[in-house]
Amino acid sequence: MKFHEDIIFKMDGQQYGQEFIELLNIKGKIVEIHQTEYGIIDPKMYKPDLVFELEDKIIILEFQSTYVDINDKKRFRFYTALFDYLKNSTHKNIELHVLSTIEMEKVKCYKINPESRFPIYLHTLKRYDGDKFLNNIGIKIKNEDALSKKELLLLTLLCFMETDESVNQNILTSAETITSVPNLNEDMEQFVKGVILMLCDKFVDDELLNIKISNLVGGNMKIVEDYAQRVAQEAVKKEKEKFESELESKDENLVINLNKEGYGVKDIARIANVSVAFVNQTLSK
Repeated sequence: MKFHEDIIFKMDGQQYGQEFIELLNIKGKIVEIHQTEYGIIDPKMYKPDLVFELEDKIIILEFQSTYVDINDKKRFRFYTALFDYLKNSTHKNIELHVLSTIEMEKVKCYKINPESRFPIYLHTLKRYDGDKFLNNIGIKIKNEDALSKKELLLLTLLCFMETDESVNQNILTSAETITSVPNLNEDMEQFVKGVILMLCDKFVDDELLNIKISNLVGGNMKIVEDYAQRVAQEAVKKEKEKFESELESKDENLVINLNKEGYGVKDIARIANVSVAFVNQTLSK
């Protein structure tokens, strides 16, 4: 099952995205999280995982479970060029960052020509003992202690930590553990589940396991779809209220101007296409 994570990260992703990049020691303040599907090429092949716009630069963040080879370097360079051409209206510098399950902190380069090198910044969470971290989280959940935002974000990224388990098993463990956390903030819940669904979509090739994880954190996507629908309805409601307020303001100005020109109440109502009651109410203010 393919998960369109844009639904998740457009909710309240900016707040949690900030803490997310800080875990990777990426400096700067997020001002926007960009859509990552551009609709002109195969999204499966040429779709960055996350694109964060900071105040001073653009960060393209990729998740990787294999060593970054020449094909990856070319692909990452393509992501950067594509975003720069289609989306970079602010002309900010673009950096490509990779969170890897196997490589350590380093900078790799793709040599475009003798005078041009494209840097790729690799990050790791191997400094965390995954088994110890998971045990501490389990104790907190059992004792009904609240988990911090950092702990919740790290829980979704268990597969990047130092553990004896496979990437697939760790993603499953993240899904099972997240669903056992009581009283999660709704926005935070959607964000962390969105990360797990993205990692599942990216790394878990076994179809049955993929479905199991997706159902665990997505509830067959119903919880996500319901949440997205509520947010969309709220946005439509706000736009409608804004439009009606602006329209009412224009109507009031027209009524007042027609009144100044000496038109009668009924004539004003007919010309402005409003009710007589609206005209009387406006003129009485």
